[in-house]
Amino acid sequence: MLMGFSPVVDGTYIPRQTYTPDANPLAADIPMIICSTFYETSPSAFDSSLEDITLDQAKELAKTAFFMGEPLKDSSATIDAYAKCFPDRKPVEILSLAINNRKREIDLANRRIAAQQAPVYLAWFGWNPPVFDGRLRAFHTMDIAFWFDNTDVQISHTGGGARPRSLATKMSGSLVQFMKTGNPNGGGLPDWPKYSAQNGETMILDDECEVQNDPDREARESI
Repeated sequence: MLMGFSPVVDGTYIPRQTYTPDANPLAADIPMIICSTFYETSPSAFDSSLEDITLDQAKELAKTAFFMGEPLKDSSATIDAYAKCFPDRKPVEILSLAINNRKREIDLANRRIAAQQAPVYLAWFGWNPPVFDGRLRAFHTMDIAFWFDNTDVQISHTGGGARPRSLATKMSGSLVQFMKTGNPNGGGLPDWPKYSAQNGETMILDDECEVQNDPDREARESI
């Protein structure tokens, strides 16, 4: 898999990873928002033939498809686990949820709160854009235009108009509130509790936003 250029820990200019294997004390007192997208890379985004695969085909594809990590060790069990957690999703969406799982985000949040007192607020962006016949879904970086209230500028991602603008108003207002106070509440989104490892409080960002307690925990634990 080809990757772009990125900073590398060299022991001099970048002395260590920020939260691996533990939490760097540099930002111990600074609150954090961690946000990822539901699908990151939708398998059918640029291959429409994958849009209507079966669950068995998703299991086969999961054996070799991966994103930012290793292939799934037991793809069949993992696909079944995600299908159980998300029974209303299509097989291609189950495949994407599995290979683009939140294990890294959850590990980061857990390492942070285990060692430091500043709160973490966890979000999961699931808003699907009405472009490419809906096949792009909530892909990697999709949420940025919403956090910065630029959905009418980045119409290639959002399609523009009132629907994405409504969510962007809530998200950007909450981000501004977070920047002012260290707490995103009061900016337009529903009440957003701090993340805890026990409950896994997660703000689901979509046309209708709501907090769910670790909705994919059972599926992640199958990986």
